[in-house]
Amino acid sequence: MPTANRVGRPRDPFIEGKLLRVTQQLIAEIGIDALTMNRVAERAGASKATLYRRWDDKRSLVRDAVAAFDVDTSIPNTGALRTDLEALIRTWVSPIGYPPSEFRHVIAAISRDPDIWRAFDAATHAERTRALTVVVKRAVQRGEAEPLRYDAAFVTRAVHALAVEHAAQRELPLDEAFVARVIESVVEPVLGVGRHPEQDAADAASGIPLHVRR
Repeated sequence: MPTANRVGRPRDPFIEGKLLRVTQQLIAEIGIDALTMNRVAERAGASKATLYRRWDDKRSLVRDAVAAFDVDTSIPNTGALRTDLEALIRTWVSPIGYPPSEFRHVIAAISRDPDIWRAFDAATHAERTRALTVVVKRAVQRGEAEPLRYDAAFVTRAVHALAVEHAAQRELPLDEAFVARVIESVVEPVLGVGRHPEQDAADAASGIPLHVRR
């Protein structure tokens, strides 16, 4: 929701939604530094006064825009843990309407500002954690994963930290290869799945507990 609290005529939710979507589009296209209130107003076909009635400055507008990305909250249920994880992590790195090639620029832009990043994280983290918990619980019920103790919130933050490093620091796309690598190198090892049976047998023989095997 917009942060400014102005007195005057009632706000039009449709106009506010349009301004937030335009701001999101511009972040993806040109980044936060190049974004201006003028550009948002021109793209939205609105006046600067319309913007300033709702937001005090660009920073508050951007903070609300990144918190309003339309993230897919559906929880995949493909019948297999791996494909569930693939579908789930795709939604984490590519909100509705933003292919990974574009959202890479959004991740890069918002990760450079801790306050703006916190707004995005606060709007999405709880849902990511809930979805991962449901997906893993189903896998345990199907016998695909052991009922191990793990920190779902930590795993989701780890995935997003890798997305930031991948997109912002290395300037690489958040594509299918990235999703597969995150699953194979981070998520599956944490859950004790996706390993070669011979390696599992060797670790078991050496006394390495399942939850610390890599």
